[in-house]
Amino acid sequence: METLLFINIRSHKVERVQPIIEAKNLGYRVVLMADKNPKLIGKLVDELIIIDSYDIQKTINTVIEYNKNIKISGVFTWSDKDVELVSFLNKELGLPGINPEIVQNVRNKYFMRQAMSSVKGLCPNFQEVKSLNDLKEAVANIGMPGILKPVGASGSKGIFKIESKAHLEDTFNLLLDSTSPNKDKVYSYYPNLYIYEEYIEGEEFSVEGVVQNKEVFIAGITDKRVTPKFSLEYIAFFPSDKPEKVKDEIKKKTKLAIQSLKIDHCAFHLEGRLTESGFKVIEIAARPAGGFITSHLIRLSSGHSFIEKIIDVAIGNNVKDSWPDYENGNKKLCFYSIRAHQSGLFKKIAGLDFIMEIPGVIAVIPLKEEGDEVIMPPQHFSSCFIANIILEGESTEDIENTIDEIESFIKVEIQ
Repeated sequence: METLLFINIRSHKVERVQPIIEAKNLGYRVVLMADKNPKLIGKLVDELIIIDSYDIQKTINTVIEYNKNIKISGVFTWSDKDVELVSFLNKELGLPGINPEIVQNVRNKYFMRQAMSSVKGLCPNFQEVKSLNDLKEAVANIGMPGILKPVGASGSKGIFKIESKAHLEDTFNLLLDSTSPNKDKVYSYYPNLYIYEEYIEGEEFSVEGVVQNKEVFIAGITDKRVTPKFSLEYIAFFPSDKPEKVKDEIKKKTKLAIQSLKIDHCAFHLEGRLTESGFKVIEIAARPAGGFITSHLIRLSSGHSFIEKIIDVAIGNNVKDSWPDYENGNKKLCFYSIRAHQSGLFKKIAGLDFIMEIPGVIAVIPLKEEGDEVIMPPQHFSSCFIANIILEGESTEDIENTIDEIESFIKVEIQ
């Protein structure tokens, strides 16, 4: 029985266990190395190792020692913070993975923009920001509106839209505070490093796939919606509803973007927007998509597991001759988040119990318990999410009608 090593798991309930379940169903032994005990119910993993994965060298040494007794066939991460660590581990173990010499292309958004700028028209104008003076210079050079964000975060953390010069200093200081490593250790990788870039106007999409032997395989395109402030993702539809001509452009530019970064033997999750001048890339992560896209939407829509192919790439199984058609399933799938709109103590979601009775609702996943604190952005970028819902329907319009029905009788109560 081959052993797979998972470096941490995603935070969302239900989503986080699906890769483990599918790996076990495929006959693999699963070892989870995590920063803290995820308190999984039952015996989902064969072995749990608690370690501070922010201590990269210690983690590498621990894995090397483990591999001496039990051979590891593949190493995975499901979030951005461990992409570099997994790259180093794959090199040490002689497994397929991203070359550590270029892995910062998918962890540092400034390096990412530099690499992608070799392809004309692929990304917006950008400038590195390390200080308030740098920000003022970038705004003067690039103009407004623009996006200011940390180079090493993920999950829509720390994204500020700049529309006026009047409050640049206040905004920059707020950014420094909200991206302090003392508040979130993810910022310890690239502390006080930011990027300012031209704001991209248009509908948002993500593209999911893998790279193997420098060839890009696309599972599909996801239609997304984000909040006007702070770009928080709250809804996703798979597969995309866009015309074939638009999807062809998105896929073509996705392949150019991936190739410009020189990453290989990994999953990828690309985000971009369709502008008046064509598709432009926001950023690329060298790991599978979250938001239930990888774990549920693709599989339930198409009937084919995307996780299985991610595992194949990581252990070196060729995917070219058996790549499924993920985009032509007979169902439209959706992930939708119920959000709070004020800070305070969570009391309840009135009407939540009835949501599962609505046709098309597959799962309702509460994220808060009574008495939990709710903190709105920019003080916190994920605390406002109260529950996740997975839905299916014949079309996007069909699902939107279901969401309208849900919103008509539920109420988030915050004290």
